[in-house]
Amino acid sequence: MPSEWSWLTLAEAGVTLHDCLHKTPPDAGSGYPYIAIPQMKAGRLETAGARLITHEHFLEWTAKAKPKAHDVVLSRRCNPGETAVVPSGLECALGQNLVLLRANGEGVYPPFLRWLVKGPGWWEQVQRYLNVGAVFDSLRCRDVPKFQLPVPPIDEQRRIAAVLGALDDKIELNRQMNRTLEEMAQAIFKSWFVDFDGHDDLVDSELGPIPRGWRIVRLGELKWVSGGTPRKSRMEYWGGTIPWMSAKSLKGLFARDSEDRVTPLGARNGARLVPQDSVLFVVRGMSLASEFRCGIATREVTFNQDLKAIIPTGQVHPHLLLLFLRSLHEEMLRLADEASHGTKRLQTNVLQGLGLPLPSYAQQGELARPLSSLVERQQNNEEENNTLSQLRDTLLPKLISGEIRVPEAEKAVEAAT
Repeated sequence: MPSEWSWLTLAEAGVTLHDCLHKTPPDAGSGYPYIAIPQMKAGRLETAGARLITHEHFLEWTAKAKPKAHDVVLSRRCNPGETAVVPSGLECALGQNLVLLRANGEGVYPPFLRWLVKGPGWWEQVQRYLNVGAVFDSLRCRDVPKFQLPVPPIDEQRRIAAVLGALDDKIELNRQMNRTLEEMAQAIFKSWFVDFDGHDDLVDSELGPIPRGWRIVRLGELKWVSGGTPRKSRMEYWGGTIPWMSAKSLKGLFARDSEDRVTPLGARNGARLVPQDSVLFVVRGMSLASEFRCGIATREVTFNQDLKAIIPTGQVHPHLLLLFLRSLHEEMLRLADEASHGTKRLQTNVLQGLGLPLPSYAQQGELARPLSSLVERQQNNEEENNTLSQLRDTLLPKLISGEIRVPEAEKAVEAAT
């Protein structure tokens, strides 16, 4: 660590902790977002799926501290130590098990705080103060201000925050662009395959009027594959190059990689290998409480029991199937019911009864071409984000420890972008 760096506790560095109310307000259906642990994603707050509360409850829940730009939200339970930065312009209240960290600007530059709480030193302190419980591990509010971290001088913090923030801003821009591209794809899909715009000759079907010459393709007619888990005790099954997807790793529109990977032997013993263009979706797990995760495989992958896959067989164009399932987000959440162990589950027999009106497969290819172009642009953006994220995550611990300095990091960023 450079000599000008200081070992300081969060309290000594002017970072204060603000606790939340230990109760939950009723869902008003509209109003201010009430941020809970599911809204903390990859270091950012995503308000999609958040409970919405009234102005009265918003004032009550923000009486201790109203979140503002550059504050950091910290999870104390379930995933203790995970953090997310509060973006500019977001008015929100914090849910149970979350606390707010705020820098006063004297010891820690506020935009640098989000990076300070992501380095290896932070996780060492989390492990040091972690309170191991029978059900959940947790952090105590009184312990977090004691976390001792290497803190650079303010000027260096500004430069570090500028480098890492620029990478993060580009990642966020790509995310926003992908949201726009998906909205465009969904709008076109609805126009062509739900509203049948441009078709005057409609005939009756079990789902209502559809274009003449089209038919209803039920999901149950397609080839489904269930996931599986190779034996954990067989080391020769694990540590390979084939992604083993889970609800956690199926984060976006594309299924391409996972922290867990299997060998070809593992793929043949307990895991099912599915080809590129297979559509994977979550059918079981707590993620179904707030979102329906569905993505298309960009390579061969395997997956666990929380997911199902539909593999291409020449009946439905993969991108049309993907857009169809993603268009059913709200319906999928409604269909998810409580399993005996408290997690959400989608009943396969109900899903297999869902139908999509389609023309012949050759016609599907023609109609899918502009939609596929939008999907491919999203894939390019996501691949760029993977590269930028890896660079950011590589630079982060080295910059905040002083292992490398900002000019060196700027050269790495310039080479990558």
